[in-house]
Amino acid sequence: MTFQGARELYRAYICCGPNCGPKGSGTLLDFLADEVARQGLSEQVTVLPTGCQSHCDSGPTMVVYPGPVYYQEVDAERLRRIIAEHFVAGRPVQEYFWTGVKKRILTQHERRAAWVIRQADWPKPPDRPTTAKPKREKPAVDDFKW
Repeated sequence: MTFQGARELYRAYICCGPNCGPKGSGTLLDFLADEVARQGLSEQVTVLPTGCQSHCDSGPTMVVYPGPVYYQEVDAERLRRIIAEHFVAGRPVQEYFWTGVKKRILTQHERRAAWVIRQADWPKPPDRPTTAKPKREKPAVDDFKW
């Protein structure tokens, strides 16, 4: 939301999901929040954590709104440049844009083939002793009539 005479407001979301978290995204979140405050941009930029953004191979990732603008492999140096160019000057840093390709949707035939392969890797269940009662033999038929 932009008001006349006001600067653009940004929301920066850093992925803190299971893949980006071990890569230091929590520290980067704190760094970004501190740097935004230090530069007096707290009124213009809100810094928030998110769950997985599904760009795990290129993490830690950050998405900035309005946009969305997806940044990949963010670190302290990249965050400083993003603050200076994107948040202050209003020019997103295209060099850091996420360039990954969305996963291709598998056809029904490919899904079935993958399922069969996965089933082949499953361990076989152990043999269980049978607990069924043995069948009783029927008595021989007595054809004698009284």
